[in-house]
Amino acid sequence: MPDLDFAGLDRAAQAAFKPDFAAVQHRARRRRRTRTAAVSLTALALVAAAGTVGLRTGEPPVPVPGSDVIPTPAFVPSPGPSATASPSPRVGRNAHSGPLVAGDLDHFYLRWYDCQGEDCAMKVGGTADRGATWRTFPLPLPRNAGFVLAAAGQRTLVVNYQYGDGRAAPTRQGWLASVDGGEQWREVTPGTAARVPEGWRVVNHWLGPRFDEIVAADPVTGDVVLVPQTSGLKMSEFTGDVPAGAGIWASGYEEQRTVSGGRLVGQGSAVAVSRDGGRTWDRHVFAGALTAGDDVALDIATRDGRTVYAVGRVGAALVVHRSADGGRTWRRTAGTAVVGERSVRASVRPDGALVVQAGVVAGDRPLMFTSRDEGESLSPVAPAPGAAADPVPGTSGYVQKTWPNASGLWFSADGETWTYVSAPDLP
Repeated sequence: MPDLDFAGLDRAAQAAFKPDFAAVQHRARRRRRTRTAAVSLTALALVAAAGTVGLRTGEPPVPVPGSDVIPTPAFVPSPGPSATASPSPRVGRNAHSGPLVAGDLDHFYLRWYDCQGEDCAMKVGGTADRGATWRTFPLPLPRNAGFVLAAAGQRTLVVNYQYGDGRAAPTRQGWLASVDGGEQWREVTPGTAARVPEGWRVVNHWLGPRFDEIVAADPVTGDVVLVPQTSGLKMSEFTGDVPAGAGIWASGYEEQRTVSGGRLVGQGSAVAVSRDGGRTWDRHVFAGALTAGDDVALDIATRDGRTVYAVGRVGAALVVHRSADGGRTWRRTAGTAVVGERSVRASVRPDGALVVQAGVVAGDRPLMFTSRDEGESLSPVAPAPGAAADPVPGTSGYVQKTWPNASGLWFSADGETWTYVSAPDLP
């Protein structure tokens, strides 16, 4: 991956979630798959100014009002004038944030950048009352460091960071953990293991694409362990919307090749599952040029790890494969629809219905379908949350991110009725 530009990428990201700016987001997703140098963070973990990490957090938390006066937005934003990323640098005091992550259905957290012009202090914002009130906490990182945030439990957070002088590879990369919702932080040295320890939370879904390892965190201590990814899949993506106990599921490709510009292209869409914490894997390769779009091979949906769906498209046709035995054997169902070149996401609701969304940015003009007969037929419905719903460990609820790079979050106690929490107006 080429050197990353914090200010430029962020300006593009801020514009990307506006209704008609699908092209910027599409290019950003493509860029995730380009590797010309090894890095351990996603595109939001950026090479920036050098500094020294100290673990003091003497700055008091800042209480701020919540955003309950902001009306719940439509799930699909209304089309508006085309947005473009502004090339102008920021001036004066400004702030911007990353996506929300969920500790449970009351506790939500986000990355927070408190900036003077382009010079930014790294913080974490948190709410314990579903967004009614928020507090911000400083991270013990140099200004302008890059980091990504994941929640491992109700008040347990982990941060993967890197920073440097902007002229070469990062001078330091590491991990921080907090067990009190971000008030205090400690440096964490990741361990290595052959499998994910029992009860630990796999956090790859929040940290971004990692091809070679599973990242898991202890929900009590915040300790981190790295487990080698031995599924054999290329360009693999771990599935976030799988309940604990249903196995670790990944989609990817049987083979990969590099094309012009250094971009990786996969061949032979496949799924893999591990039922022993990542120690051993079973995989299945599907026939045909199956894709979920944006270099993702397939989207996997299951509630129990036994009835499993692998959803994608062949050309413009939506395709559903179903397994009734935990991925050992698969059968293509009769359900299909014309979805064009839209990216595909799928989940299984608590009532067993399969929910499929085609189109992941507003400019795609998303389509949504449900199936109550195990994928044999697909009925069009109005787009709504549910097709990219992640179970929240320790609860019976779910969360779903809003449109790419937006900071809000949908949450639900039952997977059917959804409430929106927006990012606060900080500082």
